[in-house]
Amino acid sequence: MTNKMNIKPTHLSVGQLFSHNLIFRVPKYQRYYSWASEEIDDFLKDLDACRKARQAQTPRPHFFGGLVTVSKPFPGSARQNLEVIDGQQRLASFVMLVVQLRRAMEKLSTSVNSGSQPLKKFLKAKANTLVSQYETFMDTINLEVVPIPRLELSKPDKDFFTELLSDQHATSTRESHKLLAEAYKRIGQHLDEVVATEHSDKKRAEALAVIAEVLEEDWTVIHMATHTRTEAYMLFQVLNDRGMGLTEGELLRAKTLEVLDSGGTATQQQTVENSWDDILGTEPERIEQGLRWLFSSHKGSRPGKTTLFDDCLDFFFPMHRETPLSKASASKLTDTVLKIQTEFRLMTKILEGSWPYTLAAPVSKWDADRLRLLVVELKHTNCIPLLVSACQLTQKQFAEIVQMLERFVFRYKAIVNAHIGPATSVYQKHALEIRNNPKAYQTKLLRQALEQLLALEADDSKFRTRLSELEYSRATSNKPLKYFLMTLEHYAAWYSAGAKKSPACMDKSRIFDFSNGTIEHVYPANAALKDAALEPLIDSLGNLTILGPGDNGAIGNQDFSMKKAVFGKSNISINRTIADSTHWNVAALNAHKERLLDMALKVFVP
Repeated sequence: MTNKMNIKPTHLSVGQLFSHNLIFRVPKYQRYYSWASEEIDDFLKDLDACRKARQAQTPRPHFFGGLVTVSKPFPGSARQNLEVIDGQQRLASFVMLVVQLRRAMEKLSTSVNSGSQPLKKFLKAKANTLVSQYETFMDTINLEVVPIPRLELSKPDKDFFTELLSDQHATSTRESHKLLAEAYKRIGQHLDEVVATEHSDKKRAEALAVIAEVLEEDWTVIHMATHTRTEAYMLFQVLNDRGMGLTEGELLRAKTLEVLDSGGTATQQQTVENSWDDILGTEPERIEQGLRWLFSSHKGSRPGKTTLFDDCLDFFFPMHRETPLSKASASKLTDTVLKIQTEFRLMTKILEGSWPYTLAAPVSKWDADRLRLLVVELKHTNCIPLLVSACQLTQKQFAEIVQMLERFVFRYKAIVNAHIGPATSVYQKHALEIRNNPKAYQTKLLRQALEQLLALEADDSKFRTRLSELEYSRATSNKPLKYFLMTLEHYAAWYSAGAKKSPACMDKSRIFDFSNGTIEHVYPANAALKDAALEPLIDSLGNLTILGPGDNGAIGNQDFSMKKAVFGKSNISINRTIADSTHWNVAALNAHKERLLDMALKVFVP
């Protein structure tokens, strides 16, 4: 690639990047600003960490990744116009931080007491420096000095961004505008909070000055400047093609082997190398997600969006700072990589829906199948950190957790579609509690936490209302509907016996083949004799059931008088209840629907 491309990668601080005569322009075909609250929170956490480190006289560098640009010369100008191919989100966030920092300095300069003229002078001068360095480049064109914005976003965001930074009344007309406005506001609030924590004007000024120093010296990027758009996009593709570029896993492999080289044995080097090769032998996306899940499982909180490598390195391998590496640390590093390898294999099994234990009583094949339903059919993977930690518990406890999660997530996410963030936080908290003391952990603690979430986001009224709207779809997957009907059948005997205590399957010898299970319309989808009252209700929940093993699958378009006989002999109790109806009309359909809803309120609880 280097023989064909004229690329000049430069590792430099954000301050150095903006101190040159560089002007950044985001082309109209680039995606718009997309950093939401999560990314901005991480951005501000990075700022806080670097600020506090610098205040403690231990500056902490933070790498923000690569910036890819292509040169776009402007005739008669000294400035270097650069089209941004990759890096818009970071550049826009840097500029918003600078503008809010400058405003904070200007605001503080007006409030310092009259006896602090040197401090007032410093704040005003520093604010002016920020403008000239980060916000505006004074260019000379045709014997005229013209202010040129350092960063200009693409056409849909350009004017809004300019108005936002100028304190004009910026009217948002698209989602990217809302994200920009929220990011700008959140950054400003954060700086206000930093100022408010200090108890003198001097300390406030120092805190703001330190933030400027973080930008100037501690935050870095690699600027990859190209001369043609073809080169830029070839480079962009290489950097973002995770099959070709370096993943966080590959970076950790290289770093741990480098660290081990200063104090480990040849055997340890080979062990670590083999373990990483095994870990990295799957899709790059799976590796990244696996590291995120593993970090969350051990730490009890998620890693940063853009700091996965740094977070994993500091948490799992704190000995990377030792020079040279001690024998004890070399042994610890090797053991940690081996443990990561073991837990990656464990995650792979869980993601495939495979039971991670040697199956033994009192846990049955029915219990093991619930894991597959949770992860594969319901596609719920946010709970992986918890499940990996839960593998330290007894097999019975693990089965209890799986069934709790399965019933919870169907109600909370699949039907009510509540935000998964609070649930994910619960999973991470309990993952850490299990790791801290697996022998003392009680599954009822998780049940209580999940029940509280349901009370807040998916109470009986909301769940029943949303569930009543569930219909058979002719365009999208009916997996949630099939899961719902099959799961009700598994708990039907428990419900009929009074629904005492937690939901329980009374007959675990029956395991439905989910992929081959059939959703049946009681009133046919293509009835020979049309019923005007039932036609609008064909796909509604009250007109649906399932056919189990041994049921006649050829009854689809038969009328109820024919289906009634089949349902009456069905091994599915729900079908036998339907067969008790003399006729299938709107009243019978609604009665069936109410029974399903009543059962669901009892079954779908942790």
